[in-house]
Amino acid sequence: MRHGQCIWLQPETGTLTTKPEAGSKPATARRAAPLAPAALLEKLHLVIDDAKAEDIVTLDLAGKTSIADAMIVASGRSDRHVGAIAERIMSSLKELGQPAPRVEGMPVCDWVLIDTGDIIVHLFRPEVRGFYNLEKLWGMGRPLEGEPPAEAEKPKRVRKVVAESAGDAEDEPKPRRAPVRKPATRAAPRKSAAPR
Repeated sequence: MRHGQCIWLQPETGTLTTKPEAGSKPATARRAAPLAPAALLEKLHLVIDDAKAEDIVTLDLAGKTSIADAMIVASGRSDRHVGAIAERIMSSLKELGQPAPRVEGMPVCDWVLIDTGDIIVHLFRPEVRGFYNLEKLWGMGRPLEGEPPAEAEKPKRVRKVVAESAGDAEDEPKPRRAPVRKPATRAAPRKSAAPR
């Protein structure tokens, strides 16, 4: 069979052929319905755990962003392990009948991102994961819509007073004097060395 050639289903016999006959219809591939985000999240978590990934963290992104419902962050022991986990995830998504995910970072495998649409999977080497620290970035709370943002408490300035003796430490610090400004003086015009 050549690339791009149609396959026809013979209704009487139920066989597939490359030549159309009277009353035959093109065969259509049956694809399973996409899983709900919660079911897909559970399946992905099991696949990642079976692949011996370390430090698996699931972050709920509902209400934080519209790009995904959840994010899974996991580590592999080496770049080869990260690549193997990513390959295993992609093959299991194909077996589940999910649309092909978008994948970034496979050639190097320091950080591999797999975007399934509803769920984003980040696979890291441990050093790279510590550097980017996505859990802290996405784990931060966001104020609800309609509520004013909470005022961040400003740190108080603390001045360290160095005392010369123990008795001076209990006294109040001396007020600072304002800097003394020198009056501006006019500089005399320069005379050029060359005569005119």
